[in-house]
Amino acid sequence: MDLKKVILLMGILCFTLSSQAQRKLWDGEYNRLGLQGGVNHFNITTNELGVTSKTSWTAGFTTRASFYNNWQFVYGINFYDFRVDIDGREKIEATSQASPIEYNMIGVQGNFFASYKLIDHYLSIEAGPVVQVNGKMEARQDKELYYVGDYDITATDIEDVSTFNFNLAVGLSGGWESLKLWAQYQYGINNFLKGLNDENLQETDASVPSFKGSMSIIAGGITFYL
Repeated sequence: MDLKKVILLMGILCFTLSSQAQRKLWDGEYNRLGLQGGVNHFNITTNELGVTSKTSWTAGFTTRASFYNNWQFVYGINFYDFRVDIDGREKIEATSQASPIEYNMIGVQGNFFASYKLIDHYLSIEAGPVVQVNGKMEARQDKELYYVGDYDITATDIEDVSTFNFNLAVGLSGGWESLKLWAQYQYGINNFLKGLNDENLQETDASVPSFKGSMSIIAGGITFYL
């Protein structure tokens, strides 16, 4: 399934979320649909590549639903633009001056968190799983032929990262019932670079290792509840 179909599916799920939101439950408690936006700081934890984290945007839909006493569920769909720099060099000679290769990747995340109200509606802690579907990690067009690190492979050779990823997240949200600020940390539990090991890169450069890496995401933003 390509990323466009995934985004369409996520859009349908968003509509389902909105149709279920604002429903009264008991004693004045209810579900609330929220629109949120913010920034993310994306990194790849790996020993095989020189990676520099970068910051970009995130936006999406979320629903906060009462469950029992101080417990709530938070579930939603978010769109991410991930950016990162990877060490490289011009494809001239091995001693070429190092130059970062800029990559970006579009991803869609679905999350389901358990949330506990620490101070009524004003402050909550939440944690849970995140499922992410993303496209390729695309190199900037004018650097597609740069070599990656000390290897004799090009920037486009490492674009096919794992498409389906699973993260664990923990975060805080605070504010009022209709407006909340939030901060979150995610760490990937699968090998984000696994797809590179299927590219037979050792046939191009025998020194290329077996790649292993995990995503690390710090995100924060603001949510407006309808």
